[in-house]
Amino acid sequence: MNLQFGGLAILVTAFLSICGFFASARLSSAEEEPGTSLALARLRSAQISNLSYQTRFSIPRSSNEPIRGWEEISFDLTGPLRPVILDFQGENPQSFSVNSRELDVAVVQGHIEIAAVALRTGHNSIQVSFVAGEPGFHRRDDFLYTLFVPDNASKSFPCFDQPDLKARFELTLQIPSDWEAVSQGRLISESRDGDKKHLQFALTQPTSTYLFAFAAGKFATAARTVDGRRMTMFHRESDLMKVSRNIDAIFQLHGNALNWMESYTGIHYPYEKFDFVILPAFPFSGMEHPGSIFYSDKSLFLDDSATQSDFLARARTISHETAHIWFGDLVTMRWFDDVWLKEVFANFMADKIVGPQFPSINHALSFLLAHYPSAYAIDRTKGSNPIRQNLDNLGQASELYGDIIYHKAPIAMRQLEAIVGAENSSRGCGSISSLSSLRTLRGQI
Repeated sequence: MNLQFGGLAILVTAFLSICGFFASARLSSAEEEPGTSLALARLRSAQISNLSYQTRFSIPRSSNEPIRGWEEISFDLTGPLRPVILDFQGENPQSFSVNSRELDVAVVQGHIEIAAVALRTGHNSIQVSFVAGEPGFHRRDDFLYTLFVPDNASKSFPCFDQPDLKARFELTLQIPSDWEAVSQGRLISESRDGDKKHLQFALTQPTSTYLFAFAAGKFATAARTVDGRRMTMFHRESDLMKVSRNIDAIFQLHGNALNWMESYTGIHYPYEKFDFVILPAFPFSGMEHPGSIFYSDKSLFLDDSATQSDFLARARTISHETAHIWFGDLVTMRWFDDVWLKEVFANFMADKIVGPQFPSINHALSFLLAHYPSAYAIDRTKGSNPIRQNLDNLGQASELYGDIIYHKAPIAMRQLEAIVGAENSSRGCGSISSLSSLRTLRGQI
């Protein structure tokens, strides 16, 4: 086999495991399980297409008061008609109707079952009013943000909570009048009613539920144009000297990463806008929500005593989350058993992006020290596991993250590139991303 063709075939196979299609499956007792089972996910992906959510959330000023929501879920349904299972791990809805017909439904084991008699082949719509569940909302009295990965979306609002059922989201927020808000869509309207502010955001491109996000509260903002691209930063840092010391580098690092990813993949930035939010006490270094990346303030706002290692870590974090826009957001794994792929590609690209910016660092040695000890430490034990693990229920997806994904997988990826060659690797990434971008626009991946 020709090395160029063979190398590309290997990469295409790897990428298709992110965006490939599962066959339909028959449910047994899957609808009775808490969380989203693999059987349920397969069945729904065969039933449902052209999915969209029109969502409204009313955010009170006090974090002790509940968040109330309303949504309309629209989708096409293929036959033969059978019950549709909606995920929601909150209280029973306050109202629920399907195709303008009110139904009396209940939440059972984190699901709402819609009888086949209420549905029809073709277009359907569900209207729900509900009290939002708290797990996906991180709240204080003066701000909040959402974090729905991997399965917190259905703990917070009714949805089809699986990564392959991408949907267009249209978000409306009611928030205190002195708050700001950011989401994936651009802000298209704003109005005030006493001490309330109403914000409407544009319809998003197809997005997985775990990537849907917004933040609202008392935020300061800063906007810059980097290489012709407008970006807005939302933050809550009160130390203005710290902001001033870091802001130029933060914007430029994003610009560098975006330019590099466009050049490497041959795919222009695929979303309407590029904003990011820097949050106190954010549990991860970053989260790759398209159009509104969330970061920990400790990852981006460095002290004046920061070392070169700190600057390198910040550059890697920004490059990692930016790379996810292509590998994770645009090209999305069908199921979370392939979560390693989006993470390893993001790390793989981040290392390539930041390397030339830190020429005095021995990056080969840095890679060895960063990954090999942790990979060997777990891989030599009886607790080791394959890089790609089986996952029967999305409720266990958080258990997949660990040193195998973040340390062993990058070593395997580097070896794959060594076999294929750097040029073929780049061609493979660009080719499959082009195919995936077309499918994404159709809501198919």
